[in-house]
Amino acid sequence: MTDLAFSWDRSARAVLADALARLDVRRFVVEIRPGELAIARVGRLRHDPGGRHVLAGCGTALSAAWIVLRGLGIRPVLSFPHDPGRPDVLAAVIPGADDPATVSDWDRYLALRAVAGPPRGRAVPVVDPGVLAALAGENPWPRTEVTRQPNSRGLAVVADGAGCVDRVLVGAAVHSVRVAAAVRGLTTEVRPGGQGSAPQAVVLVFEGTRR
Repeated sequence: MTDLAFSWDRSARAVLADALARLDVRRFVVEIRPGELAIARVGRLRHDPGGRHVLAGCGTALSAAWIVLRGLGIRPVLSFPHDPGRPDVLAAVIPGADDPATVSDWDRYLALRAVAGPPRGRAVPVVDPGVLAALAGENPWPRTEVTRQPNSRGLAVVADGAGCVDRVLVGAAVHSVRVAAAVRGLTTEVRPGGQGSAPQAVVLVFEGTRR
């Protein structure tokens, strides 16, 4: 049986646009090209050495696009183009074979609307090692690792390398953790990681109102 090529019709574009519009970062462009989605960075932010926040924002967009494709019943394929004429394009997602969305895929898609944080007022941190381990286990991104912080102070997200792509992947991994938390009715707060050469971040997890 031959797989049908995915087409970005009006409804699919609307679903993607809605998901991206809900992100709390804006320094990216997601281009719908023939056969792929290209994630490109746009401009720079003040007080952002090396553009790390912009790159992390591109990772957030990458994660959201991936979740949308799974919700649409498509198996995405990740790539990192090296186009000297478009150095702003950092990652691409190719819609692969038809693959019906699972219940977990659908839950993550719905949770895109529920990603919340930082919490307001007095927040109760989640310290249950089982919950934190489950969230850490929902990181699908290569070249990244999510582990529990010492004393159960949230989750540490770190990349294997120190390049632009690695910063994008850390942003994608952070977003995946936040979506996994939202599925469970939890809120999150993202803080900078340590001062090492590898890109890293910390995701604090708090109790929230369950949907």
